[in-house]
Amino acid sequence: MTQTVQSLAKQFCLGSYVNAVDAPLWRETFNYLSQLKDDSAFQKAKIATLWVQYGGDLRAKIRDDDLILAVLRKALPGYNGEGLNLYRGECWFLFDQHQIGFCWTPSQAFATSYAKGLNAVDSGGVLLRCYAPTEAILAMENNVFVCDPSRLLRLTTLELFPKL
Repeated sequence: MTQTVQSLAKQFCLGSYVNAVDAPLWRETFNYLSQLKDDSAFQKAKIATLWVQYGGDLRAKIRDDDLILAVLRKALPGYNGEGLNLYRGECWFLFDQHQIGFCWTPSQAFATSYAKGLNAVDSGGVLLRCYAPTEAILAMENNVFVCDPSRLLRLTTLELFPKL
């Protein structure tokens, strides 16, 4: 089946990820989604699950964190809990370019496994800690917190890991 911007947007809104779509079409789709005035089309809980599972893939394809954030602010259910300290294992090259990812965890050990594992492959990894106030958290799914990186406070580098 050939995907169009509208068909891909509909699938995303229903919480379905289509991997076999090239990056330009995903970027066009997120541009389209960012222009929607009504957020009732988004199945927000399903999109939270989708983002926790496939957000890294989508981020790598779209390569525009501002555009992604504009869509996530509309598409995710929000969070009503207390603010909390969170951790993230980030790629050094993304951290160095001030491109901090969206998914964070309250588990330092879990974040460390990403910082010295998967996210250390290209350039080395960095373990980060921050305080996420309630308004910075866009969703929580399976103890993964999807956050607006621009609203995180007290961002601290805890440890650096070598390139694998």
